[in-house]
Amino acid sequence: MDKPKKEPIALHRHQEQKLCLNCGFPNRPSDTYCMYCKASVAEEKGLGAWLRHTYYVLRWRWQLKQKRENLVQQPRQKAIRFVGYFMIGLILSLAGAYFAFTSVTQNSVTNALIAALLLLYGIFTLKSLFSGK
Repeated sequence: MDKPKKEPIALHRHQEQKLCLNCGFPNRPSDTYCMYCKASVAEEKGLGAWLRHTYYVLRWRWQLKQKRENLVQQPRQKAIRFVGYFMIGLILSLAGAYFAFTSVTQNSVTNALIAALLLLYGIFTLKSLFSGK
């Protein structure tokens, strides 16, 4: 999710807001277009509009809660994930090196292709792990 250009309003019972029917972002009553997705904010009345409004409020709050939980990951989970990916990258690279060695000693094109694939996957895994992407 991109950052909105304006600050969203707080969802309180005593404050009026218009929810975007496209993304569920709470907008100010004076807005005609959604601050988040730029869709038109049309007012509707009735039970269907109320149900849709309630659904979008709950969905928006759930998304914010998920985002908050993802930002606060435990260091232990990050360490386990790092070690796991490091081991996978290392094993793939070592297997690629083994197949490269056997392809040179046996003059096998098949082993050379397997070695190239395994080396590429292993190096890519290690590179993406240390580049921080």
